[in-house]
Amino acid sequence: MAYGLTLDQVRKTNRPTPRPTRWGSVTSLTEMAEYSMYRVDILPGASQPLHFFASGYQAFVECGEVVARSLDDAGRAQAGTVGAGEVLPLPRFHVHGFSSAPGAVVYLFGPRSAEGLHEFPVETEEAAATAFHALNQSELSCVGQPTADVREKYWGQIETILSEDVAAKRIFVQKGGQGSLEFHVEKRETYYIHSGLVKVGLRIGRAENHSIVMSPGESYDVRPGVMHLRIGLEDTVILEVSTRDSDSDSYLVEDGQTYRHIDADQKTATTEKQEQPR
Repeated sequence: MAYGLTLDQVRKTNRPTPRPTRWGSVTSLTEMAEYSMYRVDILPGASQPLHFFASGYQAFVECGEVVARSLDDAGRAQAGTVGAGEVLPLPRFHVHGFSSAPGAVVYLFGPRSAEGLHEFPVETEEAAATAFHALNQSELSCVGQPTADVREKYWGQIETILSEDVAAKRIFVQKGGQGSLEFHVEKRETYYIHSGLVKVGLRIGRAENHSIVMSPGESYDVRPGVMHLRIGLEDTVILEVSTRDSDSDSYLVEDGQTYRHIDADQKTATTEKQEQPR
């Protein structure tokens, strides 16, 4: 008789492969049907050509500083800066391009589209480089926006990047910090590890505890109904994308402040050791 999902069904992590470009790289971080998350790496001194997407996205700068160039509805050129920890909405068909003097890592969140993150360029790479170098001599205003709903937790911090049908968060788990064991009925979510080392604890099957350890560059898709928690093995930054987030769809199983997650194989080994005759 089967008792829910098996370990093989839920423990698989992914290591997405970057697609290199002349100015950096683009990486698709999840294959879930309901949403998308991309990592955009911009090399120091490099510049994207102006382009647009057929879908809308929310951009979040994790590190570095970005110069965001764009064209308004009348075709007039505009530019401003977006710093680390700031967001920038990118509506559908909005013509834009990112450049960075120190280099930057930008995450994009939005709905899944059939064409993926397909760019429609409107200028050459040479023109983009010329425009960026000209802006280096200019004083630019900040066009980035702060994240919303920043919450301090006993295990770290969580801040909202996007809260719509597609939701996105930046999660910081401090070393030794542990969240609560919970599950969702409707919500689907994906973790991507930007930095650090985290253990994702799972409870599946006949209430068996298991864990997977995730390192930078790995992603993990959490199915509805899977009980899960996060444990910081190092200070860790996680980018999360999901379907619409609702507190009413988060069901607490164990309180992270008092619960200790012991894996089934570890518990069995401990029990067998205790039962050995002296």
